[in-house]
Amino acid sequence: MSYKSLIGKNKFFSIFTLLFSFWLLFLIILTLFSNRVVTFYDVLGQTDVSSEYSSFFPIARYFFEPFAAIAFIVEYEFTWLFLFFIFYPIFRIGYFFLKKSGRLNSKKFSYLKWVICDFIEFCFKIYSIALVIIGLFVLIGYLVQGFFFVSRYFMIPVQIAIHLCYTLMIIKACYIILKLFHPKLRFNLSSKFEKRVNSIRAKLTKEIVYLIGIGFILLGTNIVIISIKFVPHQIIPETILDDDEFLIDFHVHTIYSDGWLTPEERVMWYIEHGIDAAFFTDHDNLRGYFIAKEFVENNNLNLKVLIGEEWTDHENDIHMNYFGIAEEIVPLESYTPSGPVAMNASDLISYVKSKGGFITVNHYNYDPNNGSFGVPYTLEQLRDWGVDGFEIVNGGSYRNKYEDIRQFCLSNNLICIGGSDIHTNEDLNTFIRIRLTDPSNFTVANIFNNLKNNTHEVIAIEFYPKIVDFTGDINDLGFYIVEEFLNYILNIDAFQGLSWIIWSLIIFIILVFSYRKLKKVDIERFKFKIS
Repeated sequence: MSYKSLIGKNKFFSIFTLLFSFWLLFLIILTLFSNRVVTFYDVLGQTDVSSEYSSFFPIARYFFEPFAAIAFIVEYEFTWLFLFFIFYPIFRIGYFFLKKSGRLNSKKFSYLKWVICDFIEFCFKIYSIALVIIGLFVLIGYLVQGFFFVSRYFMIPVQIAIHLCYTLMIIKACYIILKLFHPKLRFNLSSKFEKRVNSIRAKLTKEIVYLIGIGFILLGTNIVIISIKFVPHQIIPETILDDDEFLIDFHVHTIYSDGWLTPEERVMWYIEHGIDAAFFTDHDNLRGYFIAKEFVENNNLNLKVLIGEEWTDHENDIHMNYFGIAEEIVPLESYTPSGPVAMNASDLISYVKSKGGFITVNHYNYDPNNGSFGVPYTLEQLRDWGVDGFEIVNGGSYRNKYEDIRQFCLSNNLICIGGSDIHTNEDLNTFIRIRLTDPSNFTVANIFNNLKNNTHEVIAIEFYPKIVDFTGDINDLGFYIVEEFLNYILNIDAFQGLSWIIWSLIIFIILVFSYRKLKKVDIERFKFKIS
């Protein structure tokens, strides 16, 4: 069967081909007229320093650019699920009316539908089992050690369980494809296929299984893709740094709190970015730091791993990074008799300072509070308790509340600091460029003593202009992925566009090939496979 005859005999395939043609034409135009713009902005100095840096993609990045882009866009908010829950019922209603109208009464389609439904039910089962196991693990830990256990250990079983489920899902899909095209293997679905679901309750149960099962597949894909260490962009200063200049990130996470990369992967991620040093600041523990440091030392890698922890008080919604102390400290909500010492905010600040450490406030809430600003504590309270400074950039964000916090720091001789606060595999969006008076003394104390002058650069990276800007309410419903994708795709370079074109063609060819093979399958052979 020729490709032209496929298009001529199937309206759906004709529409799909037409839409793909428009998409391909769009990509070709973008590729031909591409002009990728990346902005480097010194938030402390209020200066665009794009002429001083460039964002460069190694060749290896382009091989998987579409997948990296999707991973960076969906991130780990998971609110895109709202879109799924909105559009899935619309899809099912459309399917129902098409079936009622007799447009989906093909026997071959009916057989294939049961194979697909069997796969969805399989995914529903394995992910449900995984969630129950994870839930029991976390619940038992919580009953034994309280919230301390949850914040410290929940990510590792999540990573193991979801990746195991995804592996089983891929094996199942490959097995289905093998059975589909193998001349002798059959699916053995006759009992399911012949069973008629008549009651409303049974039909509703099936719909819930399909809804949740497809949701699990999408969610599992999201988690797996943000856990892959794609090749990141390289940050290249236009002029070589002096011997006393360094690029440092002060805030990052690994799987030992709520991050999605291992400490080892995070080390390589920094090196590939061209960063000189990084503070590993997992929530309420130092495990990520110690593993990263050991990895660097054992492999003689060119990255300075520095000690830090993000003390995280969820009850009062305040996060602070403390640096330079090899001691785990947790908030009162995470107190456990056999665990680290637990302190409130003011005691933590006093303790860190008494031990010669340094402490800054992360992504703070700049809200009105009894005639001043800052919740739960005013900026003045935190200053008087002894904090060294505040983040004026977090995750590349520096507008609105951060502008006021920056001014407060400058007016009160506090450090203006910034950190990427990255949890996933996305490109680094924040770093500090600092000149040390004694570059041979690369200690936490020397770094912070130089930061106190506020003569460093706090760089926020904007990877694309915000051409499309939805309202907050729409983005809260998951449309942020549409906004982010449109802004990204309108700001790609020629090689990124070429990568999208190649992968789009590969996927289209696979779909065409699969569709042709299914069209050629004899209906009796399909019936044999089902029964």
